Amino acid sequence: MGGTECSATRPNVAAAELQPRYRVMAVEAMTGIPASTLRSWERRYGWPRPARTQSDQRLYSDHDVAVIHFLVQRRTEGMSIAQATSLLGTTSAVDEREPDPDRILDHLVDALRAFEEAAAETAFAAGERLLGLEGAVRELVPRAIETAASGNGAGPGPPIAAEHFASNFLRRQALRLLDGLPPAGGCPLLVGCGPDEQHELGALLLTLLLRVRGHRVVYLGARLPGQALQHAVATLEPCGVAVSITMPESLEQAVSWTRASSPRPGSGPRYWWGGPAVVHAPDLASRLPDDVMAESATDGAAVISAAVISTARRR
Repeated sequence: MGGTECSATRPNVAAAELQPRYRVMAVEAMTGIPASTLRSWERRYGWPRPARTQSDQRLYSDHDVAVIHFLVQRRTEGMSIAQATSLLGTTSAVDEREPDPDRILDHLVDALRAFEEAAAETAFAAGERLLGLEGAVRELVPRAIETAASGNGAGPGPPIAAEHFASNFLRRQALRLLDGLPPAGGCPLLVGCGPDEQHELGALLLTLLLRVRGHRVVYLGARLPGQALQHAVATLEPCGVAVSITMPESLEQAVSWTRASSPRPGSGPRYWWGGPAVVHAPDLASRLPDDVMAESATDGAAVISAAVISTARRR
């Protein structure tokens, strides 16, 4: 499954993720799986599927690395490698000669609307295999939750139930992907949700995208009280703080807390505030300190990453 053989609806995503680039020693370091085990999995189960150089050396793509992380996590959860690779190999959502992210999305959304967890797992595995980790986070998860939540009358259950099922399923996938990433060093970025904010998928996606870019991220989770955030900032001395806010009530509490705590301009880390509540109430959000972002998690990660790198270079 070499990257040069791939044509997709989004070739700029799929081709980059499928491009052979890593030698086996690099993949060993990235995944913790010995080369002998990788060769054994390839021989016995057909995964991963590295390309070969003219001298017959294996070259692995980001896609292959994502597959390896997927297999490792499934094994940690109690599956055998044979069972885990069966999830990769049985999906009808992908024609390997002509992979199509839109077809995978359709299969995933249909499964989520029908509350079919096994089918959703298979479709998500196909998307992860095709797009790689970053592509799945950037392309598949946001579109899946938006499409599943829109509702079209299909499938059992009201749209709100399907939205909750989809959100919880995708949250589990995001946590699994995050768990498979190697730890990073350097000045930490703090990411969490606003006070009493229980919707954490956006914050998880932002965390994943920043981790993929090589940043050390301390994920503080949902329902983060202002005082707890203040304590984390004082303890960790981060290079930045990103807060995701979905509910209007959480935005009101965040504004009240920041006004009461009155941080001096330039006295602490830079803050970024984002999420649906921030987008839908710009006047209220403008009272928050530092940067208010209307961007998606993908664009927000790029903005934060660029700012952190720029600041580090000036020091």
